[in-house]
Amino acid sequence: MDNLRRFLVVFCAMLVLAAAVCGIILVRSYNDSNKEFVTELTVDLPTFDPSGQHVEKVFQSNILFIVNDDDDPVSHEMFLVNVDSVSGSLNFLLLPRELKYNVASAGTVGSFGSMYDSFSGNAAASCASAIASFFDIEISYYFRLTTEDVSKMINSFSSEDNGVLFDIPADVYFRDYERDININFKRGSRYLNGDDAVDFLSFYRTEDDSYTSEMLPYYDGTDVKRQAIVSKFIGDFIVQKFTEAQTDFYLKSFTGLMTPYIQRGETNLTQNQLEAVAEVLGSVNRSRMGFYIPAGDLSYNDMVYLEYNGFVKNMLLEENISASPAAEVFSLRFKTSY
Repeated sequence: MDNLRRFLVVFCAMLVLAAAVCGIILVRSYNDSNKEFVTELTVDLPTFDPSGQHVEKVFQSNILFIVNDDDDPVSHEMFLVNVDSVSGSLNFLLLPRELKYNVASAGTVGSFGSMYDSFSGNAAASCASAIASFFDIEISYYFRLTTEDVSKMINSFSSEDNGVLFDIPADVYFRDYERDININFKRGSRYLNGDDAVDFLSFYRTEDDSYTSEMLPYYDGTDVKRQAIVSKFIGDFIVQKFTEAQTDFYLKSFTGLMTPYIQRGETNLTQNQLEAVAEVLGSVNRSRMGFYIPAGDLSYNDMVYLEYNGFVKNMLLEENISASPAAEVFSLRFKTSY
């Protein structure tokens, strides 16, 4: 009886094994004969960003920069820059202090120089929103710094040299003992450190509002003229520190060097946007940098205003070249999508 039981167990096991082998052979045969029906599906592995933020590979945005001290109701500087990673270009729209705006609903009139001070809270964001509405363009980011931090920032990118080599076009002098202002620069090329740059670039009028023939091509008491000097300094700074520098130290260290100012300033820029800006700084050259300024007529009523007329001037062209319709310039140079 035991022998019979063992025989049956072994026989059944052999049948199961034979059936399995036959099944495998049949399946392989079926797959081989139907390869035209087999489609391989491949799915890219998901990427993981440890910061929890999406890294933008294409960056086309307008950033509003404001230089304004807490104890000064007038901004030292305000300009818009379009950073375009697709074309590798930087385009600047410099906004004169005397550019006039009015808010019809509130019945208020003011100048761009005092715009920041007119907002009680979240002022930089409010400025960006107001300027975006004024020019009918999109402004996604804003960055406000004090003159002290601007000076330190310039020095942060000048540790291996003496600053920014700049050609001062005319002798400038201005002194105000009450506000502790002492501006005194002679014509000629010289290196400007952070403090020098802030002092020199703040000059736009003399104490008695009179100007020599040497000064008039560059200064006439209006902030519009000063913006041409500011635009040249911005261009020289970018070229000397990033595009034609003997070392790529500043470019590689850009995000780290800017981080303290991002933390202290009033801004919605993050490390992702800083990295995107650095990418463009590494590819831009002078031919892909543009500088523009709103056009209009100056009025001298109770105070000087620039009455915007819907046109924009290219600051790199001669003074007598006609301005272009702002809508055309903005759609081409300050676009935020393709």
